Amino acid sequence: MPRNPSLERLAAPGAPEVPEVLRRAADVAVLPRWRALGADDVRAKSSPDDLVTVADVEAEQLITEALHALAPGVPVVGEEAVAADPALLAGRAALPAYWLVDPIDGTGNFVEGSPDFGVMAALVEDGVTTASWIWLPVTGVLASASLGGGAWLDGVRVDAAAGPARDADDLYGWIAVKYLPDDVRARITPAAKARLDERPPMSAAIGYVRMLAGESDAALFWRSYPWDHVPGALLLAESGGAVRHLDGTPYLPGVDRLGLLSARDERSWAAVRDLVFGDAGV
Repeated sequence: MPRNPSLERLAAPGAPEVPEVLRRAADVAVLPRWRALGADDVRAKSSPDDLVTVADVEAEQLITEALHALAPGVPVVGEEAVAADPALLAGRAALPAYWLVDPIDGTGNFVEGSPDFGVMAALVEDGVTTASWIWLPVTGVLASASLGGGAWLDGVRVDAAAGPARDADDLYGWIAVKYLPDDVRARITPAAKARLDERPPMSAAIGYVRMLAGESDAALFWRSYPWDHVPGALLLAESGGAVRHLDGTPYLPGVDRLGLLSARDERSWAAVRDLVFGDAGV
């Protein structure tokens, strides 16, 4: 199907419009409340550790309005909108194009005053992610990717294949054990626990940027909310990495399955899976 010309322009490498939308939302709604939240500014959603703040809600509203102005008629599927109306998420597969938005990824970190949070967006067309952006407001880091156009970190193209190959013994990263079911946690090898022992950043935005920057090799996630992983999955794919389910099938925007293994380069993905699960398989 031919692409919408306005979406193709917005998704092009280096196009400034969407990054500016994320920056402005962070400047207006997020950063002024960082380390300045009141008691009534935070509440729990589905569980005590699933938090939302007034900054999340306002930032998503600003981003949604701005994206509608940039691409009239293209729906926005935001994390907070889905929390209010889950049918928005269920209906996205039928949409020819839509935006995915996470107004603050790492809300728990944001509430605690940590700088480890980000603002994320992705464009999905005909079920395929065609562009994504991660903006880290505190450090001013921008990661972006476009389908077939590469992945970029602060304006520099990233090519993981250009770096040296790592042996399995040299891999480092983390396992988000907090959300693993008991049977999966029990199968993780001692070697993986020793090698993938970084403290999880509790923010997919931070985690994917670290992998893109070569600061981490791999991560094992269990929950796979699209606003958390669709942006980072395209970033890694376009830089030479991979985000796949544990059986090796690709992670796609419209497939809500648990269990994701991310690696910053293709050479590492199978090595990491073997390291994590050994001969037991997945």
